[in-house]
Amino acid sequence: MGLLVLAAALLAMVFPSTLQHIRPTVINYLLGVVMFGMGLTLNLHDFKIVFSRPKDVLIGCMAQFTVMPLLAWVLAQVFQLDEALALGVVLVGCCPGDTSATSPSTSRSSSKKT
Repeated sequence: MGLLVLAAALLAMVFPSTLQHIRPTVINYLLGVVMFGMGLTLNLHDFKIVFSRPKDVLIGCMAQFTVMPLLAWVLAQVFQLDEALALGVVLVGCCPGDTSATSPSTSRSSSKKT
C-alpha cells in the first residue's frame, strides 16, 4: 500500500495534470479509507494497553489541547502572523496529527516480545 501512495505522489509531482480530474471532495472519502485502514490494524491488546494506562491518555489529551495550541500561539506571535493566519495555526495546533503513531510498522515494533 505504501508503494501505491508513493507512486501516486510521484505521478502527481511529475505529471500534475493526470490527477487534476479528481474532485477535492473525493479527498475526504480517501482520507476516511486511510483512517479506516489504520483502525483495522488495531487489536484487542492495543485497547487493553490504552485502558490500563488512563493517566498516560489523560496527559496526552491535556498536552494536545493545551500545550500544542499554546505553542502554536507563541509561534504565531514570534513570527508576527496576521490574525487570520495565526488563528489557522492555533487551530492546526489543536488537531492531532501523528498518524505514524498508529501505523502498522510502529504497532508491530512496539508489540514485539523480548
